[in-house]
Amino acid sequence: MRRAGWIVAMLAMAVLGGCGSDDNPTEPPIPTLKYDRTTPQNTLLAMQTAYVARDSLETKQVYDSSYVGASTNLSDPPGSQVSIFQYQDEFAHVATLARTLTIVAITLDLGPSSSWSRLPSDDPSHPEWAMIQISNFHGELVDGATLYSFTSTNPMTFAFIPTVAAPGDTTWKIIRWTEIGSGSGI
Repeated sequence: MRRAGWIVAMLAMAVLGGCGSDDNPTEPPIPTLKYDRTTPQNTLLAMQTAYVARDSLETKQVYDSSYVGASTNLSDPPGSQVSIFQYQDEFAHVATLARTLTIVAITLDLGPSSSWSRLPSDDPSHPEWAMIQISNFHGELVDGATLYSFTSTNPMTFAFIPTVAAPGDTTWKIIRWTEIGSGSGI
């Protein structure tokens, strides 16, 4: 009987041993979903959904590995007006959100997709790219009892690169993002 108690105790330790701090810190707090990226609009919605879900693994799939984002604040002093973001910055940011247990809610509102402007590529070397411009953006983050809120009417432009696996089977990723504005609203 003593041996059976020892075996039960060892099994319990083995099962509970997997619940420690060695868990992957970039896993989202909710189950990972499969997001549709068959159009640039769906890819932008996938980015929005992955951000709100704090899903860094899906965020890696939404952005192209050569992605570069740039935010320019014309009110800042020369030399500090442009902030650059790269592929690893985007999913590392989302992973940090996932690890921060005091964050209880995230909202990212890019406005209704019907308000987005679909543009042709502005890059002559990449005419296959698609572009979407958004003129209104609102985000909120609740960290404990503190609400951080941000609204901007500065245009943001996303560029998307297609990957064609077969005719009729195209996946889009965000390859570039730009925002230019002035003042504290950027």
